[in-house]
Amino acid sequence: MPDPDSRLPGGDFASLRRQSRGSLAGRELCAWGLFSRNFWLDDEMGELVTILDLLAPRIEDPGYGGYFREEYDTEPTIFTFGNGTYGPLKL
Repeated sequence: MPDPDSRLPGGDFASLRRQSRGSLAGRELCAWGLFSRNFWLDDEMGELVTILDLLAPRIEDPGYGGYFREEYDTEPTIFTFGNGTYGPLKL
């Protein structure tokens, strides 16, 4: 349930779901999917780094990981996962 006390319109939200990845030899293949939408104060951004450091080595498929945006920025910073780490999208 979204956090009604959040400063983020619509509230903070997180969901961890088991997702089907197809099947192999008649057996369903599954993985975990994480979705999180949070408002972080500037001095709490280090917590996001800690979470990404823990997640990155366990990401199965390299690619899009999500984005973050500073409160007064107009454009988000997109980050990707790959090779056990993460970083900003390189264009």
